[in-house]
Amino acid sequence: MNYPYTVLYLVSAFLIGSLPVGEISCRLLGRGSLFRPGEWGPMYTGDVFEALGRPLGLLVTLLDMAKGWVVVTHLIHFVLGEGWEKVWWTVSLGGLLVVVGHCHSLFLGFRGGRGVATSGGVLLTLLPVPTIAALILWVSLAFWGLSTRPGTISAASAMPLFSALWVWWHPEEAFYLYVVVFLSVWTVFEYRATMLMYIGMGRKTAPPPSSEAVSAPVEPPPSPKN
Repeated sequence: MNYPYTVLYLVSAFLIGSLPVGEISCRLLGRGSLFRPGEWGPMYTGDVFEALGRPLGLLVTLLDMAKGWVVVTHLIHFVLGEGWEKVWWTVSLGGLLVVVGHCHSLFLGFRGGRGVATSGGVLLTLLPVPTIAALILWVSLAFWGLSTRPGTISAASAMPLFSALWVWWHPEEAFYLYVVVFLSVWTVFEYRATMLMYIGMGRKTAPPPSSEAVSAPVEPPPSPKN
């Protein structure tokens, strides 16, 4: 085993994941930053669509998915050679690190997204059928709940089950279950604050003040009578 090249592959996976496609797009188009001033936490899936609109938001999402696809296909072949995509721990660590790099980008002060699109790129490449089933679940719950968060958590939780059922009929792909478990646990971990909020244990964010309240003139207090 060539350890230096293995380390090079894993570091490269993290750096590719760290490429802030959404942030770069917003800055180039003069839309500002995806991150609110003074906020460190990761952005949600819908933030890039709000900032760039649906067509460009979809393009950024596809590019984020492509990062995961590249790491578990072309990058591993280029750095380590053919056949390494069948070594479970290498492809698992590479898939995990590209998602970690997306969530905690080196170029954004270790801030980033939630890793959903990049995880989807990794899993869609390795286990397309279970991933499509999880994607259908995500879309259904997202439209039903008018939010991407319940669908994301449910799809990430169901992905190991879908994958286990698929591997039951295709045992030659059983080693990909390691990647599925790693990324599913990571996604649920990234949404831990949302899960706590749903069960009544998290802190709810206060809604911003309305424009009328902000723009309404403030009347001075009455002057004291002599």
